[in-house]
Amino acid sequence: MHVFQRMTLIVTFLLLPITAAHGARFASLSDKNGAELEEVVKSIEKSDVIFIGEIHYNPQHHKAQLDIIRSLHARKQPLAIGVEMFTPEDQQQLDDWSGGKLDEESFKPVFARNWSYGWELYRDLFLFARDNRIPLIALNTPKSVISRVMKQGPAGLQESEVPPKISWKLNASQAKYMQTISSQVFGDTPPAQYLARLSKAQALRNSGMAWNIARYKEMHSAARIVVLAGIWHAVKHGVPELLAQYGSFSFKVIAPELAEFNLDSATAGEADYLIVKHDGQ
Repeated sequence: MHVFQRMTLIVTFLLLPITAAHGARFASLSDKNGAELEEVVKSIEKSDVIFIGEIHYNPQHHKAQLDIIRSLHARKQPLAIGVEMFTPEDQQQLDDWSGGKLDEESFKPVFARNWSYGWELYRDLFLFARDNRIPLIALNTPKSVISRVMKQGPAGLQESEVPPKISWKLNASQAKYMQTISSQVFGDTPPAQYLARLSKAQALRNSGMAWNIARYKEMHSAARIVVLAGIWHAVKHGVPELLAQYGSFSFKVIAPELAEFNLDSATAGEADYLIVKHDGQ
């Protein structure tokens, strides 16, 4: 980005109201300019599905997710929240939670058996959903299924465990990410079989999330679905582009700014808005 553009963006953020300075800050990837929360919400509110990516352990990303969900809820539109943190095996527990039938101490063990990141990171999000009776949708593929893919490949799965129209072949961007993950574990030359099976597991999770989103949307056509998922599922070349396999759904993507995915390098082909990093993040 040109130095003048970068300085303009910095000045824009400094001029935001003081209340916004303590919350999430955003930038549009269409023009690389800063955007206030209200502007972001106005842009995304008519979309069928709104993806908000995260790095799971980063509390600022979860605060931004909650800011957006609160603002969408305040507009009185039917809303549901799709969560990567849960698998359909525990959908009933999610229904009980969002229906106000489970207290926090009863729900925390359910959360813990589904997700390895701490409850406190997600607590405010889940409490807001429960207190406002917002349905929660379990999106992830069961761990036992992913484990079999890693051990045996897709041949180890039953037909009922695979979403229809699954795309087993990752696109170039997702394949590159799997190569990066494999290299972090094994170095520059990861075992070919490990990389292949890791890629199949990613393909299964992406297609599974898209299928679960589409099924809910078909039954609740008026609802806007906010999807909370890791950034590499949430970017446009992850789960969003696979929605077209299951119907015609409009979507927007909001992703966190990372060292390798920032205001200079990210494009509107990957996300619509960035959650801009705060100092020290």
